[in-house]
Amino acid sequence: MSDLLEVLRKLSEAHGPPGFEDEVADIIVGELKGHVDGFARDSLGNLIAYKGSGEKSLMIAAHMDEIALIVKSIDDKGFIRFAKLGGIWDQLLVGQQVIVHGAKGRVRGVIGSKAVHVMKDEERRQLLTYDKMFIDVGARSSDEVREMGIEVGNFITIDRKLAELANGLVAGKAFDDRAGCAALVQAIKEAKPRCKVYAVFTIQEEVGLKGATVTGYAIKPYVGIAVDTTIAGDHPNVEPHEAPVKVGNGPVIIAADGRRDSLSGGLIPNPKVKQWIMKVAEERKIPFQLEVLEGGTTDATAIQLSREGVPSGVVAIPTRYVHTFQEVLSVKDLKNVVELLKGLMESELPL
Repeated sequence: MSDLLEVLRKLSEAHGPPGFEDEVADIIVGELKGHVDGFARDSLGNLIAYKGSGEKSLMIAAHMDEIALIVKSIDDKGFIRFAKLGGIWDQLLVGQQVIVHGAKGRVRGVIGSKAVHVMKDEERRQLLTYDKMFIDVGARSSDEVREMGIEVGNFITIDRKLAELANGLVAGKAFDDRAGCAALVQAIKEAKPRCKVYAVFTIQEEVGLKGATVTGYAIKPYVGIAVDTTIAGDHPNVEPHEAPVKVGNGPVIIAADGRRDSLSGGLIPNPKVKQWIMKVAEERKIPFQLEVLEGGTTDATAIQLSREGVPSGVVAIPTRYVHTFQEVLSVKDLKNVVELLKGLMESELPL
């Protein structure tokens, strides 16, 4: 487990917006070479590592993409307007350092907005939305921006390093879902599977579960699992009934997820799969939490609906401040997720 934190660091600090995940995939291949039976990459960019054998297969998916931005327009003075890729709370954006991924390489910039000092009283009372922001790369004209290799459609990511906090906590960007990727990498490295295991590192989860949709169809697994982050509410201004999951209390087994008003569009896990995950955790003395998650879902939703249907479930990592650029999790929880995923790979499938 000694290198788990370093794998998380490399994956977190890498840049992989939806549709541009190759840097993350290359890191994962480097970590898994010599530890799996083989790799495959499909035409969309999903990375599939496989290990073990048998007629029945287990697919475990973690998504490589992160919430990000994309160049929408460039004005005559060289300022860049952008659109969002994935669910981003607008107020988090202003003042962030960014990287624009242009044709000539990476270009650094910052997200700016009108200074509060010159706002009218009415403007100050309003929430600052992303359409009132822009990216400043230091250019003086649109021609200079284009000379840098930047054009409409270029991806933009936030630039942020992983930081170690007290009590075994770490903070960084894109833990959703690079933490899941790190856990899956470590688990398949160490596991001695009892069936054929497909560790699938998916693309474009943040914009519609697209990678899991096609890989679930192609692999046709017997059982599907997604490993992702989930919302920890153990901090100020959150009531226990709103988000009862706590950092440090172990992996989360999802009992249901979906839209806030109805849980539609999400996952009701197969009961036998959910019980199987809980049984493996108990057998391996891994503490776990159960959660009904309103307001989100995972790749398991897409896997479940592949072909004739795939019995599916979710293992999640408790994470504070999800979908910000400073998410916080416990390395102890991450290690326990690794142990749980190993246990699933090394157990008889439940169906």
